[in-house]
Amino acid sequence: MRWQEIKNQEKIKNNLIKRSDFLSKIRGFFANNGFIEIDSPLLVAKPNMESNLDVFETTLRKNNGETKTLFLITSPEFALKKILAAGLPKIYQMSKSFRNNEPWNENHNPEFTLLEWYETNVSYFDLMDQVEKLVDHVSGHQSSIIFQGKEINLARPWIRLSMQEAWAKYAGVDLNDYLTYDTMRALVLKKGYTANADDSWEDLFFKIFLTEIELRFADETQPIFLYDFPVSMAAMSRVKKEDPRYAERFELYIGGLEIANAYGELIDSVEQAKRFAADQIEQVKRGLAKREIDEDFLQALQSGLPECAGIALGVDRLIMLLTDSKDIAEVVPFCVKEMF
Repeated sequence: MRWQEIKNQEKIKNNLIKRSDFLSKIRGFFANNGFIEIDSPLLVAKPNMESNLDVFETTLRKNNGETKTLFLITSPEFALKKILAAGLPKIYQMSKSFRNNEPWNENHNPEFTLLEWYETNVSYFDLMDQVEKLVDHVSGHQSSIIFQGKEINLARPWIRLSMQEAWAKYAGVDLNDYLTYDTMRALVLKKGYTANADDSWEDLFFKIFLTEIELRFADETQPIFLYDFPVSMAAMSRVKKEDPRYAERFELYIGGLEIANAYGELIDSVEQAKRFAADQIEQVKRGLAKREIDEDFLQALQSGLPECAGIALGVDRLIMLLTDSKDIAEVVPFCVKEMF
């Protein structure tokens, strides 16, 4: 939002007042539950490795003339896991994160507020319980909210839907039958989508997921935890022991908005190093500069990161929901698309 709108529109002004209250409630929730707030760097020498996330690059200049390339974080994940490895078992951070080369639309801002928290000796299902309690606290214990003309029931428990169940419900297929490149490509073609020669399995997956499944979440009257992602989409989550075809990962959708992404965290340094190497290959394939691996992070894992789970939640989008705002510019002062 621009300052002129803040001055002239009461709803926008009230959104900023409510935003301040929500941020205070978030911090109060974690303080009451024994979490320590961490303030980690926004500028780092070695950024997160996900090839689907582009980074902002800048130059550090020392007064002796030396220079060093630095990056704005896409999330504080690496730093927070290092703190976990150092022995603090319940930690969180709420701060700015930055993602380049993304759409400037009603749901995105290149600079955004991200809430991440990590806890040892809990599962990713435990995190689902925590998210429900957090939103209940921040919303003022409302049983429901209205978002863009639709009532969303916040009463617990929320919908918990495995990826396999979601594909069966919305796309009418058993995902287990399409976990190879050839089978997924055949399904994509059968459903009438285009399969390009350079499409990966994930590219083919999203042709169906984004059009037949994710769009349907907006029709649900409750929040949805979509969990157990195919193992090729594990990111930094660990593989399920009971079914190695899938990983301990979930995303949260409320009112059709993706609000959070969570993992039963990978703590094996050898496996993590392999995934980072694969990320580097994918970075080059996507035309990005190959990022240097954070060896200090791998050493933290190797030192003995305890069993843990962690989650990243988009604060701006949560505030959009709680203020019934259609555009992120209504809840973020000085939105990028209005500044540049």
